[in-house]
Amino acid sequence: MAQCANESNEQQLTLRMTDGYQLSYRLWRATKPTATVVLLNGVMSHSQWFAPLAEVLNKSNVDVIGADRRESGINKQSCGDALSRQQLVLDVKQIINVYKDDARPLYLLGWCWGAALAINVALELGDDLNGLALLAPGIYPSDTVHKRITQQQDRIRETELSLDEPCLDNPINEEMYTDSKWLEDYILKDKLRLRTITPRFFGIMLKMSANALLRLAEINCPILLITANNDKAIDNEKTIEKFNQLDSKSISMESCEAQHGMQFEVPDLLASLLCNWMQRLEAGHV
Repeated sequence: MAQCANESNEQQLTLRMTDGYQLSYRLWRATKPTATVVLLNGVMSHSQWFAPLAEVLNKSNVDVIGADRRESGINKQSCGDALSRQQLVLDVKQIINVYKDDARPLYLLGWCWGAALAINVALELGDDLNGLALLAPGIYPSDTVHKRITQQQDRIRETELSLDEPCLDNPINEEMYTDSKWLEDYILKDKLRLRTITPRFFGIMLKMSANALLRLAEINCPILLITANNDKAIDNEKTIEKFNQLDSKSISMESCEAQHGMQFEVPDLLASLLCNWMQRLEAGHV
C-alpha cells in the first residue's frame, strides 16, 4: 500500500515554464488513449495521490496528466508558496498545451482546493475544454475547516509574518482525508505532503476560491460534480445548493459513499462515473 504508484505506468516528467521554472509533473499513459484528463490536486496533496484513480482510468483508454503545482510535491523549491494566481493558472495552461490533441477530447479534473484552481483555469480555456469534473470541491469548507481558515486569517492580521515563510498549518489535516488503510500506509508516510504554507499562498488560495464561486456560472463547458457523503472537509449541502442554481442542462451531479479522499476509497466507482459522463458527452446526451 505504501507504493501508491504503478511503477510501470507512471512517468515523472519535467516541463520548462515560460519564466524558466522547471516544473515536474506525472503522466499515466493509456495504451490506446481516446481522451485526456488533466488532474489538479489540493493543497497538501500532489499528483501521486491520484494514482489509484489514474490507473483505473488508463484501463478505460484515458491518458491522465497529474499537473503538479509548483512549490508542491516533487517540486521542492520554495515548498508551500506561490507567486501569483496568474502564474498558477498559466502553469496548468502550459501543460495542457503540450497534451492537447484535436483528435480526442480534453477534460480538466480538480479535487479539493484543486477544484478552485480548475475553475479558474476553465474560465480562461473556454471552448478548448470538453468538460470540467469537480471532486469534493474545496469552495465551501466544512465548519471545522472554515474555523481553521478564520484562525489563520486572524494570525496574519495580528502577527508580523513573512509572506514567503511556510508558517501556516494546512487547514485540512490528514485524518480528514480517510480513515482507511491509506491513511497509515500512505498519507502519513508521504514525505512530499505539504503540511505548512506561506501567508502569500494562503491569500492566493482564498482569492482563487472566492473567484471560483463568483464566476462559476460563467463556465461554458459541461460540469460533473462528485461529492463524498462522509466528507469532513467540505460542506456538501452548500455545494450542492450552489450547483443546483446553475444551468441544469450542463450540470451532472453524483455522490459516493466515501470520505474526502475519495480517490483512495472508491477509485473504481470514480473512474466509472467519470467515464460514463465522458461517454455521454461524446454521444451528445449531456
